[in-house]
Amino acid sequence: MELPIGVGDSEAQQRFIARFKPYLLEYPNVSALLKRVFLRTVQSPSPEELKPLEGLPDTDPVVVAFNDRWWANQVVFFLGRIAADDFGEVLVLAGNARGVGALKVLRGMYERLVTASYIAKNPAEVQPFIDDLIVKNWKLWKRSCEAIPDLADSVSKEQIASLEKAYHEVKDMKPRLDLASMAQKTDSALADLYAPCYLEPTFHSHATMFGVQRRLRREDGKTSFRESTEKEARMAVELGHQLVLRVILLQNKVFSLGLDDELKARADAFVAAWKQIPAD
Repeated sequence: MELPIGVGDSEAQQRFIARFKPYLLEYPNVSALLKRVFLRTVQSPSPEELKPLEGLPDTDPVVVAFNDRWWANQVVFFLGRIAADDFGEVLVLAGNARGVGALKVLRGMYERLVTASYIAKNPAEVQPFIDDLIVKNWKLWKRSCEAIPDLADSVSKEQIASLEKAYHEVKDMKPRLDLASMAQKTDSALADLYAPCYLEPTFHSHATMFGVQRRLRREDGKTSFRESTEKEARMAVELGHQLVLRVILLQNKVFSLGLDDELKARADAFVAAWKQIPAD
C-alpha cells in the first residue's frame, strides 16, 4: 500500500479553495503583514530608559510602573504571536471542513487578543497575569504527583518547597477580571464579538447539549451526525480574519510600527472579500 500524498480531506480542500477564492487572494497580504509585525526582535530597555531608575528601590512607584509597562509589552507581543499561530490553525481546520474545530481554536485566539488588549491598556494588570503561572505550575505538579507518586522523588525537596512557597504567596491574589468585562472595558467592538468568538465556541469546546444538538441533522424523520461543518468553517474564517487584523492593529498601536496605511488597505480588502463569499 502506498503512503498518501497529503493529509486531510482533499475534496473539502478543493471546495474551500473554490468558495473562499476572494479571501485566499487577500491572504498573502495579511500573511506578509503578520511577518512584518512578528518576525522582529523585541528590544530590551536602553541605557537611556534605565538611567532615571538608578538608585531607586524596586518598590518605588516609578520603578513599578516601568516594570509593569515592560512586562506588559512582552505579554502583548507574545500573546499576539500565539494568536497569529491560532489563525493558521483555524485555516487548516476550516479548509478541511472541520468548522467546529476551527471555532474551538478561534475561542483561544479571541481570548488572547482581549487579554493582550486589556493589559496594554492597563499595564498594572500584567502582574496577576504573570503570577497565574505560579498557580498553574503548582496545581499541575500536585495533580501529577497524585497520579505518579514516584514523581516527587525526581525533584529536590528544596525545589518543591520553593514551588509551594511561591504558590502560597500568590494564591490569594486579586482575581483577574472575567473576559467579557475585559472586552467591555477595552473595546466595545471586541465586546460585540464575545458571543460568536468566545461563547458559542466554548459551548462546542465543552461537553454540552448545545454542542451535541449543533452536530445533528434531521431529515425525513431520521437523525444523523454532521461529519462536515462547512457552515461553521465560513464563520470561523471570517471571524478569524477580523481578529487577526485586530491583533495587528494592537501591535501597531503598542509598538508604534507605522502600519496605519497598510492596515487601512487590509481592512478595506476584508470588506471587499467577504462581500463576495456566500454565507450558506
